[in-house]
Amino acid sequence: MRRFASLSLITAFLAIAMSACVPGPSEGPYLGDNWARPADKMVMVYVPAGKFEMGSTDGDPDEQPVHTVTLDGFWVDQTEVTNAHFAAFLNARGNQEEGSVAWLDLQDDDCLIEQAGGEFRPKSGYADHPVVEVSWYGAVAYCEWVGSRLPTEAEWEYAARGTEGRIYPWGNSFDCARGNSREGRPCVDGYEKAAPVGSFPAGASWCDALDMAGNVWEWVADWYGDYSSGRQMSPSGPSSGEYRVQRGGSFHFVPYSARGANRNIHRPGYTDYNGGFRCVRSSE
Repeated sequence: MRRFASLSLITAFLAIAMSACVPGPSEGPYLGDNWARPADKMVMVYVPAGKFEMGSTDGDPDEQPVHTVTLDGFWVDQTEVTNAHFAAFLNARGNQEEGSVAWLDLQDDDCLIEQAGGEFRPKSGYADHPVVEVSWYGAVAYCEWVGSRLPTEAEWEYAARGTEGRIYPWGNSFDCARGNSREGRPCVDGYEKAAPVGSFPAGASWCDALDMAGNVWEWVADWYGDYSSGRQMSPSGPSSGEYRVQRGGSFHFVPYSARGANRNIHRPGYTDYNGGFRCVRSSE
């Protein structure tokens, strides 16, 4: 007599087989993955969880002490936020004021966004250049608008340097074909100031983030303060302060300032022709 497996056994077998083919919650994302953020179509690249040595013994005193930091995985904008991105944000939210300053200093001649007929738009030829003359408040507001946030100092430095602790995203010596810095101006193909985002693909960091050495300074979330000497898990900096931190150097500064460990500080209402930002998003 032919015997048939019971329906319950067949169901159990199929469930086991299907579970072997469907990715589980612990699988991915991985280093090398990218994702287009729906709100603004910005490409984000994945930075896997890991541990690195934050700071430098060869830089400025405020880069010390070097300390071990452990971070969860997160997504980071592949490039700096552009004038086209920020103009769309202003058209949706207006150029509001926080801390007695506007999100964007439209009155400065170096601002690359203009308002005409009630609409904000990039100045001609600058749509794909990084937004500048933006305050820390404006950077925070934009990141929140697109469902993201500013990176912490630790996240920014980890995305730029990786576990190898590179001085620059690509290695330990500056290369003007990989980053836009004042001493590298002859390699910038005619750009007097900031270059369009992504102009230096050879300067990508280990997680494929671009423009993390030079081009424009980038606001991060933290208040400025001294580093702790102990091990830290996902540090977010002091709870209060007078200055916010910028990272990455700019076209106006020498390569020393473009080192991944270097820290620059300004009051959150400060705006400048060589200051911009990028956003991050937690991986949960």
